[in-house]
Amino acid sequence: MQEDMYVIFENYLLNQMTIEDKMEFENQLLSDADLNEKFQLYKQLTQFLESKFSKETDDFKNNLKIISKQHVSKEENLDKSKVVPIYSKWFAIAATVVVFISVWFFMQNSTPKYGDYNQHEKAYFTERSEGNANLKLAQDAFNEKEYQKAIVYFEKITNKDLGEEGNLFYAISLIEANQYNKAEAILQNIKEDNSVYKEKSIWYLGLLKLKQKKYDECKEILETLSKEAEEYDKAQEIVKKI
Repeated sequence: MQEDMYVIFENYLLNQMTIEDKMEFENQLLSDADLNEKFQLYKQLTQFLESKFSKETDDFKNNLKIISKQHVSKEENLDKSKVVPIYSKWFAIAATVVVFISVWFFMQNSTPKYGDYNQHEKAYFTERSEGNANLKLAQDAFNEKEYQKAIVYFEKITNKDLGEEGNLFYAISLIEANQYNKAEAILQNIKEDNSVYKEKSIWYLGLLKLKQKKYDECKEILETLSKEAEEYDKAQEIVKKI
């Protein structure tokens, strides 16, 4: 049996066995309920990761090849006619891989992600947009999540006409467009003005850091959010996950 790159489960899933080896393995699954249960778990985890995190799964499998090859080099003189001993040795590796995938999946889901928290309120500048076409266009572009277009219109409006509300939505658009420095400067100004949008500015300063994966800074900022803030519970959720 050629075990030059993958553990035995992976060889079977990738159809990299000879017909004889495949039949032997399938017979082993039929006769060994414990082996079959763990193989099914490994297969389900692999399929789930491939469907949800294809790039990360490829990276994981590349690492798996290296690990597998190292084990093969130590076991290359095994008597290949002895199916059960080979499987017992390789099953230990496969079981370790299942645990590794489970831990990796847990870590992926325990880390807060910007995309889980960027559900923005709709912009409503209609009352102030009369006589200012760009304000209405910025509003509509933002609400359609066309943030680059919204930025173009926001930047045609004077700071006076934008006001703190308009600047808040301008900053959000900048965050979405990965223009972090400009967004941070605007949000800091809103925060320092102690306006009704102060808590919102703190929330988005935290999200700005979260999107950049600056977790310590994100946590430090969100911990300053008051309990009365609309986003307090979500902020605490992020803080606990970091």
